[in-house]
Amino acid sequence: MDAAREQHKINDDREMRQILEAREKEAHHLASIKKAAHDEGLAEGEARGERKKQVEIAIKLLRQGMPVNLIGEITGLSKLDLQDILKFQPGEVS
Repeated sequence: MDAAREQHKINDDREMRQILEAREKEAHHLASIKKAAHDEGLAEGEARGERKKQVEIAIKLLRQGMPVNLIGEITGLSKLDLQDILKFQPGEVS
């Protein structure tokens, strides 16, 4: 009878270990997903910040009268981007 109880306890412990391992695995998976989302958000923020800085530099260079093609080479902005900047900054850029 004691052997049967001991076997039952071992089986229960094994089941509990499997449950705990599954929970730990799920927690790790969720943490990985959260980290990936966080990293993606940081990358997007950095890209937006870089683009904003490129636009700010382009506006300053346009105000100084630098040719659009040269500004594009310096900032990495396309001619279309620079044309859009000119459209939205008509009174400020000469």
